[in-house]
Amino acid sequence: MLSYRHSFHAGNHGDVLKHWALVLIAQYMGQKDKPYWYVDTHSAAGGYDLFGDEAQKTGEFNNGIARLWQQPVPDVLKPYIKLVESFNLSGELRRYPGSPWFVRQCLRATDKARLFELHPRDFAILNQNFARDKQVSVEQTDGYTGLKALLPPPTKRALVAIDPPYEQAKEYDQVVRSIQQALKRFATGVYVVWYPLINRNAKQEASEIMVEKLKACGAKAWLDVRFWVNGKAEDAGMYGSGLMVLNPPWTLKNQLEQGLPFLVETLGNTSAAGFSVEAHEG
Repeated sequence: MLSYRHSFHAGNHGDVLKHWALVLIAQYMGQKDKPYWYVDTHSAAGGYDLFGDEAQKTGEFNNGIARLWQQPVPDVLKPYIKLVESFNLSGELRRYPGSPWFVRQCLRATDKARLFELHPRDFAILNQNFARDKQVSVEQTDGYTGLKALLPPPTKRALVAIDPPYEQAKEYDQVVRSIQQALKRFATGVYVVWYPLINRNAKQEASEIMVEKLKACGAKAWLDVRFWVNGKAEDAGMYGSGLMVLNPPWTLKNQLEQGLPFLVETLGNTSAAGFSVEAHEG
């Protein structure tokens, strides 16, 4: 089933958390001389028109990136915001980048990106967006299969993003199996898994079970960060989202804790909005 398209959700509060964290991690990895690869298992289109029919239909960006646009933000959020601004040179918020674009702006000449997307329409857009970029390879294939074939990368350093639509219950188990396999092949990679916080019991339970399994996968360290804009019982559907980061940079926890209170204040819809950061190092 390939019905999900991220263009309906581009720039929402989940994107803000995910893309801010990816920028922080990519910048950290770029501080070391040795090159690294960025691998994205569910790349989607790579960029979105916020004035297009899909984004306008849901308007989710209005409660996400639009609330941060041309507003003072803490220093730790500025690199992320500046990249969004560079994607909108007119000064008006009309477009929003996807994960591949954000990380691509952080790559050095020696780094590479491998992008996977199965949806035919999104793949066509993604391929067009990076058609002339020799540092980026785009494939229309299953991202889990693509990831397995790449590991370990020749650079022995990699940032891997896994962000499936979670439309089917089996996708939670697919994420766990993919991480288990990845760690066996490449134990030192940095793996970022985005997941939804949903207040429908069955799906929320599946998300919680997945996170607990990821914590037990054997990574030497992990970081579980959650950010919610509504209370769990206040709004139907996705009230927040989380990131499981396996083998996170040592700087990431502190950076997230600096910026998350601001995001709660700015993007929170009710007094029940909040965040949590749980870290473990074996």
